[in-house]
Amino acid sequence: MVTEAALKLLRAKVLDDMAQYMADFRTPPKGTTVGEPWGIERISQELDKMRNLLVEPYKTRYDCDDALIPAQDRLPKGKRKAYVVAEDSCHRLLFDEDAGDFVLVQQSADGTWCSWGIRGDASSSFLAR
Repeated sequence: MVTEAALKLLRAKVLDDMAQYMADFRTPPKGTTVGEPWGIERISQELDKMRNLLVEPYKTRYDCDDALIPAQDRLPKGKRKAYVVAEDSCHRLLFDEDAGDFVLVQQSADGTWCSWGIRGDASSSFLAR
């Protein structure tokens, strides 16, 4: 069973990740991204949005289907346990403790939350929405 202290540490981990992301951010050179790369101002604005969407972590389950990830790196399809750390109307950022990473999920038409392969650190995963 996960303790309340562990859930507070998870929230702190997300905030630390955001601070580190900002400290390490360098605008990618033109031509190395799809579309126009975001500058530091846009990243800062988006992480401020993320900060406002943080919730006290709580348990959930999601349907894993990491279709965007190369087949050899995918997690098995099916239900997985996780903790919600941020949420808006159509996306949630989860921490999948067994996988040891954050995952972006989207609500499907039937109301279930599903992944499609956006996994990794908290900030990059959130910014991909």
